[in-house]
Amino acid sequence: MGKYSSLLKDLRKFFLILIVMICLAISFRAVISPEIVIGDSMENSLHERDYLISSRLAYKYQKPHYDDIVSFDAELVAGQDLFIKRVIGLPGDHIQIKDNVLYRNGKAVDEPYIKEPMDTNDLDIKVDKGKIFVMGDNRNHSMDSRDFGTIDFHKEVRAKALFRLKPLNQDFKYSE
Repeated sequence: MGKYSSLLKDLRKFFLILIVMICLAISFRAVISPEIVIGDSMENSLHERDYLISSRLAYKYQKPHYDDIVSFDAELVAGQDLFIKRVIGLPGDHIQIKDNVLYRNGKAVDEPYIKEPMDTNDLDIKVDKGKIFVMGDNRNHSMDSRDFGTIDFHKEVRAKALFRLKPLNQDFKYSE
């Protein structure tokens, strides 16, 4: 009986540890989201198959900032799951594109991260409360807020990129 009693204790410990590990893994996944970049809309900053670690709770406790890189559902495009874009405009901002130059609140935005000068239509938009204006860094090959408008950062943003896990030798803000 002593043998079986010890085995039962070990099995209980094993299952308790297993349950704790599963709960921790589920909790971790609820907060941290791994994401793989698909497409070229964020080049030169992010490239195809880059692996990002993102926070799902970022905008639950803080507001978005300029140049944050965010992911959100891409329900607009069949076959796409996720968009990854850069925050360009915050609530209350006046975003304009005139003669292929981006202006935020009347001032030209310095954008060292874009792949090439953009060739796009003029735009004039006010960012509403609770919304953000996002654009890809590869402006001439990106579907972004120029196409679908602003997005609700509380409801539509899935996560904010924290860092690039792969490749580690590059900063994910931009590469020159």
